[in-house]
Order: sequence, then C-alpha cells, then structure tokens
Amino acid sequence: MLDTPFPAGVISLDVIDPKLLEKENVFYEEHDSSYGAVFVYEEHLASIRSPYQQIDVIRTKEHGKMLFIDHYMMFTEDSEFVYHEMMAHVPLAAHREAQRVLVIGGGDGGVVREVLKYQRVKKVTLVEIDKTVIEVCRRHFPEMTGSLEDPRVEVVIGDGVKYVKEVPPGSYDVIIVDSTDPYGVAELLISPEFFEGCRRTLGDCGLMIQQMASPFFTPDVFVKGFHNMMRVFPHVAPVLVPAPFYVSSDWALGLASSSDKFFKKELPEGWWEPPGRLKYYNPEVHRASFVLPNFVKDLMEMASRTPVLERKPWL
Repeated sequence: MLDTPFPAGVISLDVIDPKLLEKENVFYEEHDSSYGAVFVYEEHLASIRSPYQQIDVIRTKEHGKMLFIDHYMMFTEDSEFVYHEMMAHVPLAAHREAQRVLVIGGGDGGVVREVLKYQRVKKVTLVEIDKTVIEVCRRHFPEMTGSLEDPRVEVVIGDGVKYVKEVPPGSYDVIIVDSTDPYGVAELLISPEFFEGCRRTLGDCGLMIQQMASPFFTPDVFVKGFHNMMRVFPHVAPVLVPAPFYVSSDWALGLASSSDKFFKKELPEGWWEPPGRLKYYNPEVHRASFVLPNFVKDLMEMASRTPVLERKPWL
C-alpha cells in the first residue's frame, strides 16, 4: 500500500478536488496540467520498480484488476479485449497467409492470446524488454499470460529495436508493436531506424501494426510516428480504436506494409473466417476503423510533410 493515496511525484495534491482526498484508495493518472483520471481501488496488489519502469496493479470493484506502468493505465480486466483484439485481428485478418508473428512489448500476453486463436499461426515470438512486466502479469493476470506457455510461443527478454536489426530478413509475416507510449525506453520504437528494421524483418508482403497513442492528447507523437513510418513504408494508414479507459478513449494504431497485397482497409467477401468467438472485432469494425475524422486527416497531411506538430488542427 502506498503511504499517500497518490503516487509520489505524479501530481501535486493541492490541485486535487478535496472530495477525492477523502477516499482512502485512489490512484491518479495525469495527462496534462488540466486533465487526469481517477481510479478508486479496493486493493493495491503490486508496486514494483523494475530497472526500466514503475509497475503497479490495483483491484477495483467495478472493473477488475488494472495494470499501470509509470502511473499510466495499460488495461483493465473488463475492457482489455477491445484493444488486444484490434491489435491482433486487424493485421491477421488482412494477412490471411500469416504464419509467423513477432510481438514487441505486450508482456501481459493479451496480444499473444489473440494471435494464437489462428491455427495457421505456427510461430509467435514475444520480445519484451522488461521481464518484470511478465513476472507481475503472471502473478496477477494468469488468464492472459497463460498464452505465453503455448508451445508455439518463444519469449525473448530483450530490446525490440535491436531484435529486428539482427534477425534474418523476411523472418516474420506480421509484426505487432504493443508498447507503452513512445517516451523514454520506448521512444526508439517510432524512429526511422526501427521501422527500417521492421521492413527488413517482414520482407515484401508483411504487415506491421503499432500503437500510436492518442491523436487528440498526443498529436506530437502521432505526427512524428506516422511521419517516420511513411518514410519507410509506402502503404501506411491510421486505425482508430475506441479503447475504454484510455485518455479520450480515442486511440490510434498504425498499419504499414511494403506491398498492397495484404494491406486491406476493407476485407473482401470471404477473405476471413473468425478464429472463434470474438467480443469486439469483425469485418465491419475493421472497415470502420480506417474512417478518419477531419482533424486526424489534417494530422496525417502534416505527418506526410514533417515529423514536427505544426499546430493542433482543431484550434
């Protein structure tokens, strides 16, 4: 249990509504100087500092257990299916021949769980830089990390940026980058060098998908990430995901390929069969997730020219 209801150094207590301070168990997530989210928990199950980041797990009454990294919420037990299904099924439904999948990050096992639903997938490599994430999730989210015990899965503790530089060209059909927001240790995951490594690792027709944070709250990350992705891949598109509990709930993924063979914004009739019962993803959702509001179109136009956010299009 923390000594104070808020993680030290996250936000000054004098800016918090006094009513919140009356609650004994509150976890606070700050997004900017004007906005944050409050999570009221029943039990603080883990608070561990790894060599890379702070890892916390809380248990709530209404939404189950939640994983936080560096005081930012990664998922809730009752809503993780939305994000994890979109991360996995958008590329694997489009690339109907994919058998070898590389997952970078995602030590909780949620993406791997979804990938393994495809019987055609023969090999999944999970590259996670922080083994403590896997250890914590094995203890508190065994229903997710159980996927890592599948014989088709290889777990590598290491740097994903380095990994894609060193594996033989064309080693994988799909790359899924399920990272924390690209700051600090994860910043290189939106660099041109990383995308060059991914393109080499995928070969001519492979697909990659990567989380690109919130286009509204972090448009600087969105523009820089997509600019660098477009420098390397000729086919790039944002995928919008209404992820519950993420800041603004309006989240972006980036889909990229060197070829249009499997780069499908819309699945042709008969192209894909569900690999079992899914809670969120379907072909209609697939098609709709590529439809962009005007301000995101403006951000993409900006990203096509520069890695620097010139302005917020909605202001």
